[in-house]
Amino acid sequence: MQKLLSLIERITGNVGVIAAWLVVPLVLATAYEVFSRYLLNAPTVWAFEIGYMMMGSHFLLGAAYTLRQGSHVRVDLIYGSVSPKTRAVIDVAGYLFLILPFMLWLSWGLWDYFETSWVDMETSGHSSWNPVVWPYRLVFLIAIVVLTLQIVGEIIKGVQVLTGKSSTGGAA
Repeated sequence: MQKLLSLIERITGNVGVIAAWLVVPLVLATAYEVFSRYLLNAPTVWAFEIGYMMMGSHFLLGAAYTLRQGSHVRVDLIYGSVSPKTRAVIDVAGYLFLILPFMLWLSWGLWDYFETSWVDMETSGHSSWNPVVWPYRLVFLIAIVVLTLQIVGEIIKGVQVLTGKSSTGGAA
C-alpha cells in the first residue's frame, strides 16, 4: 500500500508542478494582449481563449496537489476537535462513499466529452481563432483522473491511521 501511495503522490506532485508552471504562459499571453491592444491598437484573436484554457488548466490540474497538501477548504466544526482516528473514519467514509463514486462517474463522463470533441474535431466557437477544444478537454479529463487517484491516496492514508501504521493520516 505504501508503494501505491508513494506513486500516487509522486504523480500528483508532478502534475502540481506542471499546473504551477502554466501561470507563466498565462501571464505572458495576457501581458502581450494588453500591450497589443492598448499600445499597438491591434488586439489579438487568440488571447481570450488562451487565457481561459490556461487558467482552467491551472485550476483543474492543481486540485489534486491541493488535496495532497491538505489545502482544500474544510468546514471544521467537529473535525478539528476529534482524534486522528475519528478524522480518519470521517475521511475514509466521505472519500469512499461520497466523493470517489462521484469522481469515477465524472471521469467516465469526461472521457465521452473528450472523445466526442476529438472525433468531431469540435472547435470553441468563442472567437475568430476558433481552436479545436479536444486538448483542453483532455487536460480536464487528466486533471479529474489525477484528482481521483489522489482521493484513493487519501483513503489509503486514512486506512493507515485506522490500522495504526500512521499517526497523522491525510489532510488533517
